[in-house]
Amino acid sequence: MARIILLDDEANLRRTLARMLEREGHQVIAGQSFAEIQDHLHPGAFDLLLSDIVMPEFDGMQVLHEVIERRGCREPVLLITGLPTLETASEAVRSGAFDYISKPVTKERLLEAIARAVRHVELLRDRDRARNKEMDLLKNLAILGQEASLLTHEIRTPITSLRHALAAVADRLGVDEKVVVGDLLKNIQRIERLLTHTLSFARPLELDLEDVDLVEVANAAIRQLDALPARAGMSIEVEQPGERACVHADRQLLEEVVVNLLRNACEACSSNGRILVSVQAEGQSAWLEVHDTGPGVPPARRDEIFRLFQSSKDGGTGIGLAFSRKIAESHQGTLDLVEAPGPGACFRMTLPRAVSADPQSPS
Repeated sequence: MARIILLDDEANLRRTLARMLEREGHQVIAGQSFAEIQDHLHPGAFDLLLSDIVMPEFDGMQVLHEVIERRGCREPVLLITGLPTLETASEAVRSGAFDYISKPVTKERLLEAIARAVRHVELLRDRDRARNKEMDLLKNLAILGQEASLLTHEIRTPITSLRHALAAVADRLGVDEKVVVGDLLKNIQRIERLLTHTLSFARPLELDLEDVDLVEVANAAIRQLDALPARAGMSIEVEQPGERACVHADRQLLEEVVVNLLRNACEACSSNGRILVSVQAEGQSAWLEVHDTGPGVPPARRDEIFRLFQSSKDGGTGIGLAFSRKIAESHQGTLDLVEAPGPGACFRMTLPRAVSADPQSPS
């Protein structure tokens, strides 16, 4: 049901149209002059204005100007004209009319035009609601970003104290007890890391920029991965078929991205497979790909794997890929799942190439 404002100085036509629209379930407010219906013509107060063009004192084109230009209404306006010429139609559309209907007004033509107009205003309002929700989210994130530093400090302080206390206790215990305490320490460190990553989504990352070779980043990430159980049984190779790929970036954050991609690849392969890390540079861009021989990402999940807190792994947090993409985007780059020959998944991080990078032969 739509709230329709009907303006026509012909009483018989006005009553006929009003009854027709009410039988279709619409709410109709009718008037023979602009003064009678003007209090209802405000943004959001109606869904559609249906007005005759030729009227004494205040004609349809003046109504159109008043509603759209002066009152700022975006609700559609349908004009009824007894002179259906190209000039009339063009002038009406140029002035902001949604459509025009020629006399004599047929039921089919009227209802078809009203249906399109109502759908149009529904789409506009859906878009506005989505924008308002987005703005509310951005405002909330901005507030969270302002408080993130304080929140991080308040949470991290007791965690750090607990970690130091456990470390001191471990020095006084035997081997078996140390293993238990060591596991506790690892879990505390994991909580600290998750806290840092989660709160980082509320504020921009602080980058420590330097010229970084992506091959060096890949090798450093592999060394970090060597200590993880998932690394056992995996074959990891690094190749650089072309020029040296150097970017101006935060080395530690890039290593974190590659470690996360390699860890995911190892877990996808169940610690029994092959990973190829390919580094290339071309023109103004450099990229690093991690391609594994695992089962790949199901098509149904490809749109959600980069969403925060979305994870298909047991015990997964759904932070790793989302945070890795944020790191890439903070460097004016991208991180995507791309198509690759053969089985498995292939993730590509693309970054702007360092201006000072000189092409060299592959190492």
